Amino acid sequence: MKLPSLQLLAAEAARAVRRFPLTLLCSLLLGAAGIYYQRLSYTEKNHADWLFPLLSAAGLGLTLTLNVALAGERYRWPVRRKAMAAAGAVGLLGLWYVLCPVEPTIVWGLRLLLLLLGLHLLVAVVPYLPQLRHRTDTPGFWRYNETLFLRLLTGGLYSGVLYVGCALALTAIEQLFELKLDRHVYEHLFMVLATGFNIWFFLAGVPRDWVALEQEAPYPKGLKLFTQFVLLPLVVLYLLILYAYLARIVVRWELPEGWVSILILAFSVAGIFALLLIHPIRDAPENTWLRTFARWFYRALFPLLGLLFVAIGTRVGQYGITEERYFVLLLAAWLAVVAAYFLWRQGQGIIRIPASLAVVAFLSAGGPWGAFAVAERSQLNQLREISKQYALLKDGKLDGAGQRVPEIPEEARKRISSIFDFFADREAVKELQPFFATKLTMPDSIRSMPRWSRSHQLTEELYDISNLSEWNKYAVDAQETSDIVSFHAENSAVQSLGNGRYWVQNVNSSMAEGGGSIPLTLLEGNFRLRVPDSGAAVILEQERATGPWHPQLTAPLNRLADSLVVRTSAERNTSQELPARSLTLRTTKGRYTLHLYLQRLTCNIQHSNSYTFEGNALLEILPAP
Repeated sequence: MKLPSLQLLAAEAARAVRRFPLTLLCSLLLGAAGIYYQRLSYTEKNHADWLFPLLSAAGLGLTLTLNVALAGERYRWPVRRKAMAAAGAVGLLGLWYVLCPVEPTIVWGLRLLLLLLGLHLLVAVVPYLPQLRHRTDTPGFWRYNETLFLRLLTGGLYSGVLYVGCALALTAIEQLFELKLDRHVYEHLFMVLATGFNIWFFLAGVPRDWVALEQEAPYPKGLKLFTQFVLLPLVVLYLLILYAYLARIVVRWELPEGWVSILILAFSVAGIFALLLIHPIRDAPENTWLRTFARWFYRALFPLLGLLFVAIGTRVGQYGITEERYFVLLLAAWLAVVAAYFLWRQGQGIIRIPASLAVVAFLSAGGPWGAFAVAERSQLNQLREISKQYALLKDGKLDGAGQRVPEIPEEARKRISSIFDFFADREAVKELQPFFATKLTMPDSIRSMPRWSRSHQLTEELYDISNLSEWNKYAVDAQETSDIVSFHAENSAVQSLGNGRYWVQNVNSSMAEGGGSIPLTLLEGNFRLRVPDSGAAVILEQERATGPWHPQLTAPLNRLADSLVVRTSAERNTSQELPARSLTLRTTKGRYTLHLYLQRLTCNIQHSNSYTFEGNALLEILPAP
């Protein structure tokens, strides 16, 4: 086997740049933004409003621009048409950037995944769209996708080996030459290989000789062995398990478990994938059993799809449609259509599998028929039905419903809780406004909170206005609980001791690793305790009305640690137990005094600028003069 020369590799890389310049530009943006994100602290990530829109737009741009380039190359568009198509793709990405929220919500996260799925599937079919009009398959479509599939696997293998090798080399440099590398270097290495080398390697292997793909070629022996002796036996195993479970629920006459839907979908996808892999050799005389397997596989799908419809239909009847249930129903319907079609066409027309699934993904990503609009309407209908059934409405509103109807069955409370959580998690409580006289708005005070905290606050607001009692999903059945009453303190890192004194728990150096801090919302104002990357100090900072955080005092842990090393004559790689007062540090500046009570303090003698610690703190603030 002749190995490629460096000149050939350089030529292939340059050809990839000429063929797919916009795709490589998106890859560069994705890698640069990813590296920038890795270097941000926790607080800085929360204020980088442009980051998620840019990352998601670059991710979508990889496959969108690849599709445009492939279509222009395959159908020999003139230069002007190629330029217009490329400009249209850039315009769509710009529109996504403008409309995209600053952080990934459930709706926008799922929408992004659907668009990525559809665009990836479109890459598999865009050079062969005219084949959708034909009744038979041509060798070119299968060989084109075989080349992409194997190139993707090879690129992943090469990138993985390169990452492991380079990471071990960096570790060796650190250990042998006593160097301290940047703590983000391994993350940066992964990002460079994933978005740089891997994507470039894949693009360099995208087929360009469309005529050669139509020629007959030997089927890869490794792929045949994998499909026939690994993938197909696993499909048969899952088929036997699912049919045994189907027989069990028929004999017992009970409803199926909800998670069986996932197993049926996984089995169906694996089976169809296996049939696609063996498609070129299924008509060979020695592979008659493959044709038989294909026919019976599609027939065997129908009883399992019936089981799936029963399982998901039961959940929909109880709790309405959510995005997850919408996708399960949609995939089940798609699988039923695909199975019926291939039984009718005897396995011909495999291009319709990725093409139809891409259409399904695009249609479900938006519009009144999409997953999100359908789920919202279903949940609103559920709330309307429950409210009427238990007479919760007064003048058409839910305000104070808990006072009017204090005794609500647990199942109804469970369904209401599910609906409130649905809209709060999506920050779409405004959709519930027709059910409430009180205006439902997100207070400015919680807009800066983490998303999970905002969701919790919005849910609490809905319960407060409706006076309904919250259903506790972790509660034990009422008949099994004991007659006990339990109390617990709220989970707070800061406790007020009165007279301007505050006890702060769990002050440690791991805050620096996460780039975070301990927020202190006090009567005297908004403060925070922050630890720099080195762990050498604890800094008390106050938030100003305008401008950045202002430091009020700095507790120098490095001086305490260095003095303990000298005073105790500590040797390397030893641990000493000291009196508690030796690990207490008091720092005063102006009105502020910070007492640090440490349980552990570690100093890296070889790298004296590195410290780790953990303990608690007492903050004292004198009244302003």
